[in-house]
Amino acid sequence: MNRLAKEGLLDRLTKVKLPTCESCLAGKATAKPFSKASRATTLLELIHFDICEPTSVKAHHGANYFLTFMDNYSRYGYVYLLSHRYEALDVFKRLVV
Repeated sequence: MNRLAKEGLLDRLTKVKLPTCESCLAGKATAKPFSKASRATTLLELIHFDICEPTSVKAHHGANYFLTFMDNYSRYGYVYLLSHRYEALDVFKRLVV
């Protein structure tokens, strides 16, 4: 807006001091690079997981949800089909033990 006013394209706003738009500055800012992430040193030391919302198609045994685990050390993925969300803790316990 300031540039348009300086170029005379906004007749009434040529003498008005426009404030800096914080949203515009945030949108133009570049993201800082990630710091060096530490990887797990043993199997199942760090596990990333995600439970997905009900699917529109049910599995053969009636599962609506699926739960994914990713081991940070081996980068091996595990997928479990769940009928209900409350089954997630039991599946996690079986994975770790």
